[in-house]
Amino acid sequence: MGIIVKIIDYFFDNIVSFFLYYYERFFMYRIKNAWGVANLRKIKNKGVNVKAVGYSRFLDPQNITLGNNVRIGYGCFLFGKGKIVIGDHTILSRNITIYSSNHDYNGNMIPYDSNYVDKPVIIGKGVWIGMGVMITPGVTIGDGAIIGMGAVVSKNVGEGEIVVGASQRVISKRDMTLFREYEKNNAIFSVKHPHS
Repeated sequence: MGIIVKIIDYFFDNIVSFFLYYYERFFMYRIKNAWGVANLRKIKNKGVNVKAVGYSRFLDPQNITLGNNVRIGYGCFLFGKGKIVIGDHTILSRNITIYSSNHDYNGNMIPYDSNYVDKPVIIGKGVWIGMGVMITPGVTIGDGAIIGMGAVVSKNVGEGEIVVGASQRVISKRDMTLFREYEKNNAIFSVKHPHS
């Protein structure tokens, strides 16, 4: 009886898990990428070489503009009602939320009425936004900025600023002279990115 249990354990531990791994790796990966491509087709105002991966969602896509070579990672949510503009060569990691509109809490109902207050979100060129970042309506992020993982961006970010945390603390600044030189020489991110 003990040998039969060992054979069944071996079967489930090795063979079934092998098939489940490759099912997830190849089959589900293709479904997730197809979802990203299908959603990206809804955005008409986009440049060349734009990629969205996985279960990303774009609401009011007619108000979203994407520059050239933009990358959008798994699980991003862009609410474009108030207008979202993302500049060339900008990379959004996974699970990023960008809102360009919010409920009107000054209306005639509690806690808010059915109206929206639209405020555009403008993201510059060559910006890198880390995983889990939330961007609120009305924010402008300057060229070359880096937003650290998990940050809540509720006020403007200057060119080249490196921002982290829920308090949006500036910890450093990029060399924007070098950034502009790279931009002029078209030294953009072009290698195969694992999330592209």
